Amino acid sequence: MQAHQLKPAPGSRHAKMRVGRGNAAGKGTYSGRGLKGQKSRAGHKPRRYFEGGQTRMMKRLPKRRGFTNLFRVAYQAVNLSDLAVFEAGAEVTPELLKEKRILRSTGKPVKLLATGKIDRALTVTVQRASQAAKDKIIAAGGTVIETLPRPEPKPKKVKKAKKGKAAPAAKEQAEKAAGEPEPEAEPTPEGESEAKPEGG
Repeated sequence: MQAHQLKPAPGSRHAKMRVGRGNAAGKGTYSGRGLKGQKSRAGHKPRRYFEGGQTRMMKRLPKRRGFTNLFRVAYQAVNLSDLAVFEAGAEVTPELLKEKRILRSTGKPVKLLATGKIDRALTVTVQRASQAAKDKIIAAGGTVIETLPRPEPKPKKVKKAKKGKAAPAAKEQAEKAAGEPEPEAEPTPEGESEAKPEGG
């Protein structure tokens, strides 16, 4: 067998439909477009997502608002009022909070909030604690230990002066110097000559 003897499998190829060549051809009269209407006209090609004039799906859907922060840390909140079940001098940890059924699990970090009052000295070890909660526990004689390190604050960017424009401080100094009058010469006492003596 040679290349010119190759043929497609029988039934895999069909003759092109001859549209508008009489009813005997199978697609005469209306050529398969039906009667009248927008789709029967020559050159009709609807744009993508066109739904016949009704509000299309893309505009019916609600717009997405905001965004999802991938770096957000979901804390389990524990209030100071929840620590009333512990006796003075106790060491409060996430595991102990779970035993007391204050926490559901220890899989998420814990943050201590300042809601409520505390009247006993406790050693609280949690991932994070608000500054107000720390102040209340320390005032009651206790301590707070945070196990999750806080991120370092980013250094502030210093704005550079644009080319062709003087810095604000230099500009103010130049304006002050231009507005101040020159100091007058001090008057010399009578009888003294301004000229220096010869040989002096």
